[in-house]
Amino acid sequence: MPLHERVLIIEGRASQAALANIGAGLPEERPANSEVLFISFAYAEIPIGRTFSMVFPTSAPQSATRTHCQILAVTQQFAKPFHEIPHGWKTICLVKFEGDIPDVIASLPAVGGWHENRNTVSLCDEDTWSVKAG
Repeated sequence: MPLHERVLIIEGRASQAALANIGAGLPEERPANSEVLFISFAYAEIPIGRTFSMVFPTSAPQSATRTHCQILAVTQQFAKPFHEIPHGWKTICLVKFEGDIPDVIASLPAVGGWHENRNTVSLCDEDTWSVKAG
């Protein structure tokens, strides 16, 4: 997998209606500094616990914010819990942020599913970001 492709693309924050439909697939208790996020096709199998250090508007990697976030739980539209983000799957993930949730995440729209928001945000590590930002 080329380094520049190792990015998780976030399509939006889960709406209350979406949470009602998929809630059984995620832990009932969620940290205050977490978000349930709709994630586009995964570039690889990504284990629960994986951390990311950079977040940015997908179309503007030069506008990145340093963060520290961790995948805590993974499900999909049928509310089945997963032990990882499967390669090639669209998923719904509980992501915990250290400190405040970055503005670029907090300002994402609440969506009921995939394809509702084209202004996506990306998560990656610093090595991938340095290649993407040029």
